[in-house]
Amino acid sequence: MIIKKTITIILHFAIANTLIIIVYSIYPYYYHWAIGLFCYLIINLIFYRVIPNKHIKGLINLAKADYKTALKDFEKSHLFFSKHNFFDRYGFIFLLKMSRYSYREAALLNMAFINYKIGNIEEALKLYEKVLSINSENRIAKKGIKIVEL
Repeated sequence: MIIKKTITIILHFAIANTLIIIVYSIYPYYYHWAIGLFCYLIINLIFYRVIPNKHIKGLINLAKADYKTALKDFEKSHLFFSKHNFFDRYGFIFLLKMSRYSYREAALLNMAFINYKIGNIEEALKLYEKVLSINSENRIAKKGIKIVEL
């Protein structure tokens, strides 16, 4: 995990410096570094907020206890990241994601939690088991199964 975070920081530093060099070659004046960093921040903001937008909306709706809407949002998030596995696999580069779990796993975990909260125990168990089929070391899914089976 520490290696992944270190690689993420180094890559973002390299991308920011590359943008600064590009801006300097186009506009070789005093504020080239500020323009380059501004471009970098805009690009990262777009990647960070636009690509996982359904997942973020699901988290907001989950915090509001709007379980039906949150469940739909997490289903859409899971579908998106299943189709576009590239973003999920390399999220630490593009999405500034430092979590050890992928967006697909997180969406399934949240869907399982919601199903547990609304009383769909069997569906929650299936979703936790699906998470374990993706990542057999997922501690949240293991604990979720223990809680649901009580």
